[in-house]
Amino acid sequence: MKYKDVGVDIDRSSILEKKLRKTFGNVIGSFGGTFEFNGSTLVSSTDGIGSKLNLEVKYMKMNAAAQDLVAMNVNDISCMGAKPLFFLDYVGCHKINDLVLEPFFKSLKITLDSLDCKLLGGETAEMPLVYPEGMLDLAGFVVGELKTSDRKPLGPEKVKVGDVAIALPSSGPHSNGYTIVNKLLNDGLLDDSDTPLMNALLAPTILYVFDPTDGIHACAHITGGGLIENLPRIIPEKTKLDFEMGNVPEVFRKIQKAGNISDDEMLRTFNMGTGFVLIVDPKKVNNIANELRDFNPRVAGKVCEDETDRRLRIR
Repeated sequence: MKYKDVGVDIDRSSILEKKLRKTFGNVIGSFGGTFEFNGSTLVSSTDGIGSKLNLEVKYMKMNAAAQDLVAMNVNDISCMGAKPLFFLDYVGCHKINDLVLEPFFKSLKITLDSLDCKLLGGETAEMPLVYPEGMLDLAGFVVGELKTSDRKPLGPEKVKVGDVAIALPSSGPHSNGYTIVNKLLNDGLLDDSDTPLMNALLAPTILYVFDPTDGIHACAHITGGGLIENLPRIIPEKTKLDFEMGNVPEVFRKIQKAGNISDDEMLRTFNMGTGFVLIVDPKKVNNIANELRDFNPRVAGKVCEDETDRRLRIR
């Protein structure tokens, strides 16, 4: 099985993104866009949860949905070196269901309060002609302030040959690849009575929010496109990231076996147990790893010189 087989075409999405960049220019950043305002650099991002929401509604895991929605936005601006300031949400539905939305909003407030990020407002739209009965869609929008010491976003421009990759583990698939997961569950190829499996599938996305201390040069939030698409975005041309994937959690093995999915397709679809990667100064690896100890960091690779187009080697 491939992601394209269930209706999600990553290549088509990449083509559209390139067209948008040609239309709008450099205002669109790698993981978030920047805007200069009154001496500060603001960073913004917008995203949703996707097909994981189907499972969260079905199993009433709206606390996980709230954290997923926040994480898919704030983790992206963390890649740029920003801390979140405020957040807005969008809820689209066939019909407002208080039993679903009240726990979601309560959990959204708790999650945002934990980050000292304010919810300024949002939109709840009841649209029976757009959304089928029982259908819910969530999207978020975040604005943060750049907190790097030089007031420049983290990114490949800061990365040098010899820099070290630090990987932070995920709690599960986070919020990607769930079109495949839903199909496998619906077809009975994954068993929803398998408690460890379902716990991993419904675990909320980790909030990778931290102070962007000196020595951190670039970061990648491993979402759509997996390791293969996201890691090359944070290293310069004519370099290669030699990356050690580490132990792959069992949930991904079960998905791969159930869907008869190739290794390459898994790497392009799922995070495979790595939710976030930092590229850092080799002289500051220990200090940075210590500062990130709550995320259980591991040294996972190094940036090497490479004159070819091959910008990533996963071991």
